[in-house]
Amino acid sequence: MKIGEQKINKFLKELGSSSPTPGGGAVAAVTGAFAASLVEMVANLTIGKKSYEKVSDEMQKIKKEALKIKAELISLADEDVKAFDAVMSVYKLKNKEKIKKALELATHVPSKVASLSGEIGRLAEVVSKKGNKNAYSDAKSALHLAHAAIEAAKENIRINKQALASLK
Repeated sequence: MKIGEQKINKFLKELGSSSPTPGGGAVAAVTGAFAASLVEMVANLTIGKKSYEKVSDEMQKIKKEALKIKAELISLADEDVKAFDAVMSVYKLKNKEKIKKALELATHVPSKVASLSGEIGRLAEVVSKKGNKNAYSDAKSALHLAHAAIEAAKENIRINKQALASLK
């Protein structure tokens, strides 16, 4: 079952199991998606409010962008699971070229997560400054979650690049 279709308790149970997937890469993507949801929420709490009329169009655009990025991040959570499972499978084959290809993909996925989470962080900054002030803590929480997603993704990139370097 896809991560985005699971109930949170099922996902957390799988995450805490002895299975290597889902792991930190999927969590990085889901964390970015949580940040995107908070950005979306702040935009929604701003749109249609009389005192925020001047930023309503901008908030509509931010909401649309956050929704798009959230969907991409959830998809990347599943891609990360597949990529890491592929790495584990090819290590058993002891084929250096296949291992390299699998590690390159496993590096590419968190790179996309980091990039998209950076975009969400940028949007969180905007909604924290221009959005509904009653949701300021939500906007700042989105920013912190986006940063956490970036850092977690960078750890996955680092470990996969180390593994790639060890093959040379």
